[in-house]
Amino acid sequence: MTRTLVALNGSPVRGSSVDLLLQAICAGADEAGGRSEQLYCNELNVKPCQACGPEPTAGYCIFHDDMDHLYAALESAHAIVVGSPVYFDGVSAQLKTVMDRCNCVTPLVRLPGGGYGFRPRWARTRRGVFVVACSMVHPHELAERSVRGFLKWVGAKWEETLLWRHDDNDPGSVATRPDLIAHARAVGRRLIESAALEVP
Repeated sequence: MTRTLVALNGSPVRGSSVDLLLQAICAGADEAGGRSEQLYCNELNVKPCQACGPEPTAGYCIFHDDMDHLYAALESAHAIVVGSPVYFDGVSAQLKTVMDRCNCVTPLVRLPGGGYGFRPRWARTRRGVFVVACSMVHPHELAERSVRGFLKWVGAKWEETLLWRHDDNDPGSVATRPDLIAHARAVGRRLIESAALEVP
């Protein structure tokens, strides 16, 4: 079976530095014999999470929108890459909306003996990477922390953060750093070539 890399692009700008880095990762994955799929959060029809509580539906979510495709993509993914600019120390609103709707990937359930617990829908065997762009004066650590928590929630283990910290306001300025673009391609190849993680 062909291994799949799913890239969630939280940038609202096509051709942005986040977009270019994710394109390079996807190219590397394809070069390694895998299949990549980049999903642009800004172009998805996604309702915000409504905090339904435990077991509101037998499926993933009470809503049926573009998240239906995204759930299926994540479930079959061998690796997951998440990309975003830094907005107010966090990820973009477009990405955050998608992340929140993935709460049902590890839903809160009622336990047979009483009480509640969380039940992952699939094993944590995927590898995960965060791609982030920010200015020289803005930290990326809080955005990274949020994404690392998200990756864990959807069955992936964070392995690396690709950071583009820049002092310009030009979309796609990471193109001036061919070494970073090349590293992103190498990351894509590595994610596809690496074996799935052992089930904890």
